[in-house]
Amino acid sequence: MRILQIGAGSMGTRRLRDLRACEGVEVTLFDQRDDRRAAAGSRFGVATTASLDEAMATEPDALIISTPPDQHTDYVRLALDTGRHFFCEADIWAFDPRVVAASARRTSGGLVAAPSCTLYFHPFVQELRRVVREELGTLHAYGYVLSVDAPSWHPGEGAEYYARHRATAPAREMVPFELIALDHVFGRPVAASGRVVRRGGLDLPGADSWSLQMELASGATGQLTVVMASPQTARQGWAIGDRGFIRFDLLTGTLERALPHLGDGYSRVLCDWQEEYEPMYAKEIAAFLAAVRGEAAWPYSYDSAAIVCGTLAAAELSMLTGRTETVDPDRQPAALPDAYAVSSES
Repeated sequence: MRILQIGAGSMGTRRLRDLRACEGVEVTLFDQRDDRRAAAGSRFGVATTASLDEAMATEPDALIISTPPDQHTDYVRLALDTGRHFFCEADIWAFDPRVVAASARRTSGGLVAAPSCTLYFHPFVQELRRVVREELGTLHAYGYVLSVDAPSWHPGEGAEYYARHRATAPAREMVPFELIALDHVFGRPVAASGRVVRRGGLDLPGADSWSLQMELASGATGQLTVVMASPQTARQGWAIGDRGFIRFDLLTGTLERALPHLGDGYSRVLCDWQEEYEPMYAKEIAAFLAAVRGEAAWPYSYDSAAIVCGTLAAAELSMLTGRTETVDPDRQPAALPDAYAVSSES
Protein backbone atom coordinates (compact mmCIF):
# COMPACT_ATOMS: atom_id res chain seq x y z
CA MET A 1 0.00 0.00 0.00
CA ARG A 2 1.39 3.38 -1.02
CA ILE A 3 0.79 6.13 1.53
CA LEU A 4 1.34 9.86 1.04
CA GLN A 5 2.02 11.50 4.41
CA ILE A 6 1.19 15.21 4.19
CA GLY A 7 3.04 17.18 6.85
CA ALA A 8 5.88 16.25 9.20
CA GLY A 9 5.23 18.43 12.22
CA SER A 10 4.47 16.88 15.60
CA MET A 11 1.48 14.85 14.43
CA GLY A 12 3.00 14.01 11.06
CA THR A 13 6.15 12.72 12.74
CA ARG A 14 4.03 10.56 15.03
CA ARG A 15 2.15 9.16 12.01
CA LEU A 16 5.41 8.45 10.17
CA ARG A 17 6.74 6.55 13.17
CA ASP A 18 3.64 4.38 13.36
CA LEU A 19 3.46 3.82 9.60
CA ARG A 20 7.04 2.56 9.55
CA ALA A 21 6.03 -0.11 12.06
CA CYS A 22 3.33 -1.41 9.70
CA GLU A 23 4.10 -4.15 7.21
CA GLY A 24 3.36 -3.81 3.51
CA VAL A 25 3.38 0.00 3.51
CA GLU A 26 5.46 2.30 1.31
CA VAL A 27 5.52 5.91 2.52
CA THR A 28 6.30 9.18 0.78
CA LEU A 29 6.40 12.43 2.74
CA PHE A 30 5.27 15.77 1.33
CA ASP A 31 6.37 18.78 3.36
CA GLN A 32 7.61 22.13 2.12
CA ARG A 33 10.03 22.66 5.01
CA ASP A 34 13.56 21.52 4.27
CA ASP A 35 14.37 20.78 7.92
CA ARG A 36 11.34 18.55 8.41
CA ARG A 37 11.99 16.58 5.23
CA ALA A 38 15.63 16.08 6.19
CA ALA A 39 14.73 14.96 9.72
CA ALA A 40 12.05 12.55 8.52
CA GLY A 41 14.25 11.09 5.80
CA SER A 42 17.05 10.50 8.28
CA ARG A 43 14.88 9.09 11.07
CA PHE A 44 12.41 6.99 9.11
CA GLY A 45 14.13 6.34 5.78
CA VAL A 46 11.14 7.53 3.75
CA ALA A 47 11.18 9.25 0.38
CA THR A 48 10.46 12.98 0.68
CA THR A 49 9.46 15.79 -1.65
CA ALA A 50 8.59 19.48 -1.47
CA SER A 51 6.42 19.23 -4.60
CA LEU A 52 2.79 18.17 -4.32
CA ASP A 53 2.80 17.20 -8.01
CA GLU A 54 5.75 14.89 -7.41
CA ALA A 55 4.04 13.49 -4.34
CA MET A 56 0.85 12.67 -6.26
CA ALA A 57 2.91 11.20 -9.11
CA THR A 58 3.79 8.33 -6.75
CA GLU A 59 0.15 7.23 -7.21
CA PRO A 60 -0.65 6.89 -3.51
CA ASP A 61 -3.50 4.63 -2.46
CA ALA A 62 -4.23 6.84 0.55
CA LEU A 63 -3.37 10.24 2.02
CA ILE A 64 -2.72 11.00 5.67
CA ILE A 65 -3.31 14.71 6.29
CA SER A 66 -1.35 16.02 9.28
CA THR A 67 -1.28 19.76 8.61
CA PRO A 68 -2.62 22.42 11.03
CA PRO A 69 -6.45 22.37 11.21
CA ASP A 70 -6.88 25.52 9.11
CA GLN A 71 -5.04 23.82 6.22
CA HIS A 72 -6.97 20.54 6.00
CA THR A 73 -9.61 21.52 3.45
CA ASP A 74 -7.50 21.65 0.28
CA TYR A 75 -5.95 18.25 0.96
CA VAL A 76 -9.28 16.63 1.81
CA ARG A 77 -10.64 18.01 -1.45
CA LEU A 78 -7.58 16.68 -3.30
CA ALA A 79 -8.23 13.20 -1.93
CA LEU A 80 -11.92 13.36 -2.83
CA ASP A 81 -11.30 14.75 -6.32
CA THR A 82 -8.78 12.01 -7.10
CA GLY A 83 -10.80 9.22 -5.49
CA ARG A 84 -8.24 8.34 -2.82
CA HIS A 85 -8.74 7.06 0.69
CA PHE A 86 -7.70 9.55 3.33
CA PHE A 87 -7.20 10.07 7.04
CA CYS A 88 -7.33 13.59 8.47
CA GLU A 89 -6.26 14.87 11.88
CA ALA A 90 -8.90 16.22 14.28
CA ASP A 91 -10.58 19.34 13.02
CA ILE A 92 -12.09 22.63 14.11
CA TRP A 93 -13.98 22.87 10.80
CA ALA A 94 -15.43 19.56 9.61
CA PHE A 95 -15.53 18.93 5.86
CA ASP A 96 -19.09 18.72 4.49
CA PRO A 97 -20.21 15.09 4.96
CA ARG A 98 -22.52 15.33 1.92
CA VAL A 99 -19.58 16.11 -0.33
CA VAL A 100 -17.66 13.21 1.21
CA ALA A 101 -20.60 10.85 0.63
CA ALA A 102 -21.05 12.00 -2.98
CA SER A 103 -17.36 11.44 -3.72
CA ALA A 104 -17.49 8.01 -2.11
CA ARG A 105 -20.39 7.04 -4.37
CA ARG A 106 -18.39 8.05 -7.44
CA THR A 107 -15.31 6.09 -6.39
CA SER A 108 -15.06 2.56 -7.71
CA GLY A 109 -14.85 0.17 -4.76
CA GLY A 110 -15.82 2.86 -2.24
CA LEU A 111 -13.75 5.39 -0.38
CA VAL A 112 -12.51 5.41 3.22
CA ALA A 113 -12.88 8.96 4.56
CA ALA A 114 -11.47 8.83 8.07
CA PRO A 115 -11.60 11.86 10.36
CA SER A 116 -9.40 11.25 13.37
CA CYS A 117 -10.95 9.83 16.55
CA THR A 118 -7.77 9.14 18.50
CA LEU A 119 -9.27 8.75 21.97
CA TYR A 120 -11.58 5.97 20.73
CA PHE A 121 -8.47 3.79 20.77
CA HIS A 122 -7.43 4.43 24.39
CA PRO A 123 -8.45 1.59 26.74
CA PHE A 124 -9.48 4.03 29.49
CA VAL A 125 -12.02 5.70 27.21
CA GLN A 126 -13.26 2.30 26.04
CA GLU A 127 -13.82 1.13 29.63
CA LEU A 128 -15.39 4.46 30.68
CA ARG A 129 -17.88 4.12 27.83
CA ARG A 130 -18.75 0.59 28.95
CA VAL A 131 -19.32 1.72 32.55
CA VAL A 132 -21.54 4.62 31.46
CA ARG A 133 -23.53 2.50 29.03
CA GLU A 134 -23.85 -0.64 31.16
CA GLU A 135 -23.55 0.34 34.83
CA LEU A 136 -24.47 3.99 35.42
CA GLY A 137 -28.06 3.67 34.27
CA THR A 138 -29.94 6.60 32.78
CA LEU A 139 -27.49 9.47 32.47
CA HIS A 140 -28.54 12.71 34.15
CA ALA A 141 -25.42 14.89 33.76
CA TYR A 142 -21.70 14.83 33.20
CA GLY A 143 -18.89 17.34 33.55
CA TYR A 144 -15.33 17.37 32.26
CA VAL A 145 -12.36 19.73 32.37
CA LEU A 146 -9.20 19.78 30.29
CA SER A 147 -6.39 22.09 31.34
CA VAL A 148 -3.87 22.57 28.53
CA ASP A 149 -0.32 23.66 29.30
CA ALA A 150 -0.12 25.73 26.11
CA PRO A 151 3.51 26.95 26.46
CA SER A 152 4.67 23.32 26.38
CA TRP A 153 3.27 22.92 22.87
CA HIS A 154 6.52 22.96 20.84
CA PRO A 155 8.17 26.04 22.34
CA GLY A 156 10.93 25.87 19.72
CA GLU A 157 8.49 26.75 16.94
CA GLY A 158 8.21 30.35 15.79
CA ALA A 159 5.29 32.72 15.49
CA GLU A 160 4.08 30.80 12.42
CA TYR A 161 3.16 27.79 14.60
CA TYR A 162 -0.60 27.33 14.41
CA ALA A 163 -1.05 27.20 18.21
CA ARG A 164 0.17 30.80 18.43
CA HIS A 165 -2.89 32.10 16.53
CA ARG A 166 -6.40 32.99 17.72
CA ALA A 167 -8.24 30.84 15.17
CA THR A 168 -6.32 27.69 16.07
CA ALA A 169 -5.46 28.33 19.72
CA PRO A 170 -4.86 25.14 21.74
CA ALA A 171 -7.95 25.59 23.93
CA ARG A 172 -10.17 26.11 20.88
CA GLU A 173 -8.70 23.17 18.98
CA MET A 174 -9.07 20.85 21.96
CA VAL A 175 -12.81 21.49 22.39
CA PRO A 176 -13.73 19.34 19.38
CA PHE A 177 -10.88 16.91 20.10
CA GLU A 178 -12.33 16.17 23.55
CA LEU A 179 -15.93 16.24 22.30
CA ILE A 180 -15.15 13.38 19.90
CA ALA A 181 -14.53 11.13 22.90
CA LEU A 182 -17.17 12.70 25.17
CA ASP A 183 -19.90 12.22 22.54
CA HIS A 184 -18.72 8.61 22.12
CA VAL A 185 -19.04 8.00 25.88
CA PHE A 186 -22.04 10.11 26.89
CA GLY A 187 -24.00 10.91 23.72
CA ARG A 188 -24.36 13.73 21.23
CA PRO A 189 -25.40 17.33 22.02
CA VAL A 190 -28.42 18.91 20.35
CA ALA A 191 -28.01 22.41 21.83
CA ALA A 192 -25.27 24.39 23.56
CA SER A 193 -24.51 27.63 25.30
CA GLY A 194 -21.01 28.89 25.91
CA ARG A 195 -18.59 31.41 27.32
CA VAL A 196 -15.26 32.25 25.70
CA VAL A 197 -13.01 34.52 27.76
CA ARG A 198 -9.44 35.43 28.55
CA ARG A 199 -8.57 34.66 32.17
CA GLY A 200 -4.80 34.12 32.30
CA GLY A 201 -1.66 36.04 31.52
CA LEU A 202 -0.02 33.75 28.97
CA ASP A 203 1.74 35.47 26.09
CA LEU A 204 -0.76 34.14 23.55
CA PRO A 205 -3.34 36.10 21.53
CA GLY A 206 -7.04 35.96 22.17
CA ALA A 207 -9.16 33.93 24.55
CA ASP A 208 -7.80 31.12 26.69
CA SER A 209 -10.95 29.54 28.19
CA TRP A 210 -13.91 27.82 26.52
CA SER A 211 -16.85 26.68 28.69
CA LEU A 212 -19.83 24.82 27.22
CA GLN A 213 -23.14 23.70 28.67
CA MET A 214 -24.88 21.19 26.43
CA GLU A 215 -28.25 19.51 26.14
CA LEU A 216 -27.74 15.95 24.93
CA ALA A 217 -30.08 14.05 22.63
CA SER A 218 -30.98 11.84 25.60
CA GLY A 219 -32.13 14.88 27.61
CA ALA A 220 -29.08 14.76 29.90
CA THR A 221 -26.82 17.76 30.50
CA GLY A 222 -23.14 17.91 29.59
CA GLN A 223 -20.56 20.44 30.72
CA LEU A 224 -17.12 20.92 29.17
CA THR A 225 -14.42 23.42 30.06
CA VAL A 226 -11.11 23.69 28.22
CA VAL A 227 -8.57 26.20 29.53
CA MET A 228 -5.01 27.13 28.66
CA ALA A 229 -4.59 29.60 31.52
CA SER A 230 -2.83 27.27 33.96
CA PRO A 231 0.52 25.46 33.98
CA GLN A 232 -1.16 22.33 35.37
CA THR A 233 -2.35 19.75 32.87
CA ALA A 234 -5.58 17.99 33.90
CA ARG A 235 -8.18 15.69 32.30
CA GLN A 236 -10.87 14.99 34.89
CA GLY A 237 -14.61 14.44 34.92
CA TRP A 238 -17.71 13.07 36.65
CA ALA A 239 -21.08 11.66 35.71
CA ILE A 240 -24.38 11.06 37.53
CA GLY A 241 -26.95 8.46 36.55
CA ASP A 242 -30.01 6.96 38.19
CA ARG A 243 -27.82 4.18 39.60
CA GLY A 244 -25.18 6.40 41.18
CA PHE A 245 -22.08 8.47 40.55
CA ILE A 246 -18.66 8.08 38.93
CA ARG A 247 -15.57 10.27 38.91
CA PHE A 248 -12.69 9.74 36.49
CA ASP A 249 -9.18 11.04 35.90
CA LEU A 250 -7.69 10.19 32.53
CA LEU A 251 -4.15 11.24 33.42
CA THR A 252 -3.98 8.82 36.36
CA GLY A 253 -6.19 6.23 34.70
CA THR A 254 -8.39 6.21 37.82
CA LEU A 255 -12.12 5.54 37.99
CA GLU A 256 -14.07 6.10 41.23
CA ARG A 257 -17.43 4.38 41.28
CA ALA A 258 -20.32 4.74 43.75
CA LEU A 259 -23.06 2.51 42.33
CA PRO A 260 -25.08 0.93 45.17
CA HIS A 261 -26.68 -1.73 42.96
CA LEU A 262 -23.20 -3.19 42.37
CA GLY A 263 -22.17 -3.09 46.03
CA ASP A 264 -19.74 -0.80 47.82
CA GLY A 265 -18.03 1.99 45.92
CA TYR A 266 -14.43 1.64 44.88
CA SER A 267 -11.56 3.51 43.31
CA ARG A 268 -9.27 1.66 40.95
CA VAL A 269 -6.66 2.37 38.32
CA LEU A 270 -7.95 1.02 35.02
CA CYS A 271 -4.68 1.50 33.14
CA ASP A 272 -1.60 3.67 32.92
CA TRP A 273 -2.74 6.60 30.77
CA GLN A 274 0.76 7.57 29.64
CA GLU A 275 1.78 3.98 28.94
CA GLU A 276 -1.18 3.63 26.58
CA TYR A 277 -0.93 7.14 25.11
CA GLU A 278 1.40 6.52 22.16
CA PRO A 279 -0.01 3.03 21.44
CA MET A 280 -3.45 4.57 20.84
CA TYR A 281 -2.02 6.52 17.89
CA ALA A 282 -0.49 3.33 16.49
CA LYS A 283 -3.86 1.57 16.89
CA GLU A 284 -5.58 4.43 15.09
CA ILE A 285 -3.31 4.25 12.05
CA ALA A 286 -3.53 0.45 12.02
CA ALA A 287 -7.34 0.76 12.05
CA PHE A 288 -7.22 3.17 9.10
CA LEU A 289 -5.02 0.79 7.08
CA ALA A 290 -7.38 -2.07 7.94
CA ALA A 291 -10.31 0.00 6.71
CA VAL A 292 -8.51 0.75 3.43
CA ARG A 293 -7.86 -2.99 3.00
CA GLY A 294 -11.56 -3.67 3.57
CA GLU A 295 -10.92 -5.60 6.77
CA ALA A 296 -12.89 -3.31 9.10
CA ALA A 297 -15.11 -0.22 9.07
CA TRP A 298 -13.80 3.15 10.23
CA PRO A 299 -15.64 3.93 13.51
CA TYR A 300 -16.13 7.71 13.14
CA SER A 301 -17.82 9.55 10.27
CA TYR A 302 -17.87 13.06 8.87
CA ASP A 303 -21.52 13.24 9.93
CA SER A 304 -20.33 12.84 13.52
CA ALA A 305 -17.45 15.28 12.96
CA ALA A 306 -19.90 17.90 11.69
CA ILE A 307 -21.93 17.58 14.90
CA VAL A 308 -18.81 17.88 17.06
CA CYS A 309 -17.61 21.01 15.26
CA GLY A 310 -21.19 22.32 15.11
CA THR A 311 -21.30 22.08 18.92
CA LEU A 312 -18.29 24.38 19.16
CA ALA A 313 -20.00 26.76 16.73
CA ALA A 314 -23.24 26.75 18.75
CA ALA A 315 -21.40 27.51 21.99
CA GLU A 316 -19.37 30.35 20.47
CA LEU A 317 -22.44 31.84 18.78
CA SER A 318 -24.30 31.62 22.09
CA MET A 319 -21.66 33.85 23.64
CA LEU A 320 -22.72 36.58 21.20
CA THR A 321 -26.49 36.05 21.14
CA GLY A 322 -26.99 35.33 24.83
CA ARG A 323 -29.19 32.36 23.92
CA THR A 324 -28.81 28.61 23.90
CA GLU A 325 -28.15 27.68 20.27
CA THR A 326 -29.18 24.55 18.40
CA VAL A 327 -26.32 22.32 17.28
CA ASP A 328 -26.54 22.48 13.49
CA PRO A 329 -24.03 20.33 11.56
CA ASP A 330 -24.37 22.78 8.66
CA ARG A 331 -23.17 25.63 10.89
CA GLN A 332 -19.45 25.25 11.37
CA PRO A 333 -17.23 27.49 13.54
CA ALA A 334 -16.45 30.97 12.31
CA ALA A 335 -12.91 31.95 11.36
CA LEU A 336 -12.55 33.44 14.84
CA PRO A 337 -14.65 32.70 17.95
CA ASP A 338 -16.17 36.20 17.95
CA ALA A 339 -16.66 36.54 14.17
CA TYR A 340 -20.12 35.03 13.74
CA ALA A 341 -22.76 36.88 11.79
CA VAL A 342 -25.53 37.47 14.31
CA SER A 343 -29.09 38.24 13.31
CA SER A 344 -32.34 38.44 15.25
CA GLU A 345 -33.32 35.05 13.75
CA SER A 346 -30.03 33.28 14.55
